[in-house]
Amino acid sequence: HAFDPVVTIDCSGIICTANDATMALFGYSEGELVGHNISMLCGGSHAVNHDRYMRSYMETGVQKIIGIKREVQARKKSGVEFPCELGIQEITDASSGKRYFSGFIKDLTLIKQHEEEIKQRQALAQGMINASFDPMLEIDEAGIIKIVNDAACNMFGYTREEFIGSNVSMICGGGHAERHAAYMERYLQTGIRRIIGMKRQVKARRKDGSEFDMELGVQEVILSEGKRAFCGFIRDLTAQKSDKQKLRKQQQLIHGNFFGGADDDEEQG
Repeated sequence: HAFDPVVTIDCSGIICTANDATMALFGYSEGELVGHNISMLCGGSHAVNHDRYMRSYMETGVQKIIGIKREVQARKKSGVEFPCELGIQEITDASSGKRYFSGFIKDLTLIKQHEEEIKQRQALAQGMINASFDPMLEIDEAGIIKIVNDAACNMFGYTREEFIGSNVSMICGGGHAERHAAYMERYLQTGIRRIIGMKRQVKARRKDGSEFDMELGVQEVILSEGKRAFCGFIRDLTAQKSDKQKLRKQQQLIHGNFFGGADDDEEQG
């Protein structure tokens, strides 16, 4: 008695056997299944095409679905369709030489619902990340970028597709690109924090090759199974640097005019 539904059909697609799990899943009794065409359990367009699939295999021997698993739509007695994983194996009766096909079915409804929930949570998380005005990135232990927000794309000139799956060294400037992997490996081996949990000023590199100063804050996140991720929070210091330079020049100018003028008066006196 298999826990998963198992159905056996003959070469004509007629159901020969169906276990209890099949009846529970599809809502039919054994009498309603045995002796009827398997197409009654097929969802989507497979119901009308199933007999053609069978004839094609019997005539050509080309295995398109035999011996492999694939995802298909199935239909319950109520008419409700659901996703399932279907694996089919061919069986030959040694005494009669007749060929039969056993279908092993796994209901994917809960799995699909869980996947959809994960997608929705990921979409929400991405939306929250994109809402940040400051650039943000998430990398794994190998330095591969997993998440990036719109602000980071705008700052560095890369698309999200160019970022995801690439190494974060692509945006490291000032010679750090070549050494980033060594930084990561050293931290993972020693646990000594040199940049984790703090902010520091580093050089960054845009897609066009231009470099600029940025403030980088890195936080470590522990994921499932002990895996770790690292979130980088970035702030462009270009404007701040420019403002400081302007202020310094103004101070120098004021200082020069004031004290320079006083010196001239003294010399003239």
